[in-house]
Amino acid sequence: MPKFEKIVQYVLITLELFNKHGLANHAAAGAYGFLFSAAPALLIVSFFVTETLESSPETSAALIGQMGLLGSVFDMRQLTVTFLGASKPGMGGLISIAGLLWTARVFTLSLQRGLGVIFPDTDKIHPVKKALVSAGIQGALILFTFIAVLTSEAAFLMYHVIGVVSTHRLIRLFAGFIPLIVLGMFIFGVYMLVPALPPKRKAAFQGAIFCLVCNILILEGSRFMFNPAKYNIIYGTLGNLFILLADVYFFFIIFFWGAELTFVIHYFDALIISRFIKNHSEIAPNKSRFERRFFMSTAGRLKTYLRTYPKGNAVFHKGDKTGEVYYILSGEAEVYLEETVMLTLIKPGNFFGEMGHLLAEGRSATIKAREELQVLVMPPDLFHEVLKNNTEADQKVIEILSQRLKDVNEKLIAAKRAVLSDSKTAEEGEP
Repeated sequence: MPKFEKIVQYVLITLELFNKHGLANHAAAGAYGFLFSAAPALLIVSFFVTETLESSPETSAALIGQMGLLGSVFDMRQLTVTFLGASKPGMGGLISIAGLLWTARVFTLSLQRGLGVIFPDTDKIHPVKKALVSAGIQGALILFTFIAVLTSEAAFLMYHVIGVVSTHRLIRLFAGFIPLIVLGMFIFGVYMLVPALPPKRKAAFQGAIFCLVCNILILEGSRFMFNPAKYNIIYGTLGNLFILLADVYFFFIIFFWGAELTFVIHYFDALIISRFIKNHSEIAPNKSRFERRFFMSTAGRLKTYLRTYPKGNAVFHKGDKTGEVYYILSGEAEVYLEETVMLTLIKPGNFFGEMGHLLAEGRSATIKAREELQVLVMPPDLFHEVLKNNTEADQKVIEILSQRLKDVNEKLIAAKRAVLSDSKTAEEGEP
């Protein structure tokens, strides 16, 4: 059951953040960028295919034409023959390739902007690193297309004719998986390299596997959903283009789902605690049974951070160097500046210990349990992530600090008045 609960939490938080970040719009931009960049990328691949296999432009066009619907959307024979006829090896060819790579940037920028919405501080990446990552993504995409072409059925037919590579059935079967492996590595690399703060490798790997598997299922399912003949009747020669855009759009939807899932897995503890605190501070009956079941229970992952202190026990002492931050679930905590001078009470639904974290100093007071005290204990890094992912918690901490400063000021003023009053009484009592 805990494993099932965690999967449900992953899925729900991922979908909510996907909608919150408006990633469907970024998926549409990615599809547009792909359409704008596809032909230039294919021409670059055709250039390298011709040079690698020492084949004719017609042979390259035939191989490129095996790339699914691309061959039916673009006139690959005309594009390839014309391009290769104008771009010979040497400086002229390199200049032509550089121009096409610049055009293909639209696709790469669509990926980077979408991921920048998901992962925090991505817009703060150094411009040089950003440019290098962008160039790396373009190169990886071209490499993927190049490998897909060289492992296609048409390529193996050509290998059989010229006797270059064995065309044994097992070899051809293995070669068919190579593009999928390369695509999975590409997705994993993008998830790791684009964010300013890279997620854990395990999180990126799980997100990449999710993206790859879902895209395989959707592409296979689209063969039954879309009938090219019907769309050609409705849209004419644009029918294949419509189907291509639909396939690419769904790829980007899943790509950003995988990226969002990577983010959720990496920041899962912070997201769960943020949501629990938000629900805990509101009236429970107003929440749905589903919300209470999966996001208002201290079981599961939250149990790791749950602590209970008996009545009268100290949570920490003044001067301690610990930096954990506490959130009270039940009970009350007493704040002592001195061992016998209680400053204030902290009630359920509030934080304490945040001063030590924010100021990076020792504890400024002693905290004791007035009654049995149940708290969530957050390490400094986790508390920082909670504040980043929950603006309401950030605001609550500010309100708590403001209120405590006000309480301290009032007590100091009251103490000063008491001293002045005692001094005045003493003076009046003197003969």
